Amino acid sequence: MTETTTQEAAVELQATMFDLLGRMAALERDVFRAVGADDAQFAAAHRAVVDFAEFTLRPWHRAAEETLYPAAAPVVRAQLLVEGLLGEWQTVEQAYSRLSCPSTDRARVAADISALRVLLVVLFGKCMDLLVPALAEDGVPLADAATKMAAAAGAQG
Repeated sequence: MTETTTQEAAVELQATMFDLLGRMAALERDVFRAVGADDAQFAAAHRAVVDFAEFTLRPWHRAAEETLYPAAAPVVRAQLLVEGLLGEWQTVEQAYSRLSCPSTDRARVAADISALRVLLVVLFGKCMDLLVPALAEDGVPLADAATKMAAAAGAQG
């Protein structure tokens, strides 16, 4: 893989993560706007976050586990980072688990959604700022990971 192709794939990976963060922030904003609305509006905003986590974030992470993280295996300086990212994903799953339970406590739901967004900012930040650049610098082929992760996230590539 040429250096240009690797760099383009790195940019695509980062763009997918930026897109996911933007979508999560928009969903969080919708929930906060619906806190004072009727039950149906709040439930719909809450459900949109749960669906995003289930049908977008989880598939994205599965694609990362199948493509990006294994690509990091030969890069010694990235191995510990990948282990940390896998551990952080468990925290994301715990936040998702809390969100997926029905609740009438709107303040708790909104706080849980904010916590999920913050966890994603940290996780994606480490991927975008540390992992992807390290792999690109070492010439690790990233095109397959970029394509599969964008498709899993439903991002436009």
